[in-house]
This record gives sequence, C-alpha cells and structure tokens, in this order.
Amino acid sequence: MEPGRPLYLCEDVRAIDRAAIARDGIPAFELMTRAAGAALDLLRDSWPAARRIVVLCGRGNNGGDGFVLA
Repeated sequence: MEPGRPLYLCEDVRAIDRAAIARDGIPAFELMTRAAGAALDLLRDSWPAARRIVVLCGRGNNGGDGFVLA
C-alpha cells in the first residue's frame, strides 16, 4: 500500500454498504451500530485509561456512525 493512500476510497465504502444492505439484507442502522462498536473497541484498546472522548460528526453517513458512537 502506498503511504498516504486510503485503504478504501469513499465510493468503495458506499458500494460495500449498498451491497451489505441490498444483497445481504443488513439494515443500514445495524451497519452504523457495528461501525460504532468497532470504533469504540479501537478507542478503548488505544487509550484504555481515557475517561472521556469527544466525537465530532459531519453530515452524511459517517456522521450517523459518529452519532451512534457518541
């Protein structure tokens, strides 16, 4: 992988989400919940002594993931 290159491009992630929803029948809210849970696990592993986190969210689907995380 090239330094500075994202693992997935935005359009790749959108296609993965659409496939999970349409082909696999996973509701969009469940995808957001899974993403938030994975992010929380990573935060806890990375900073186990942290007592607070700040979650800043923009608009769009990633904002929904952040909202669920918060």
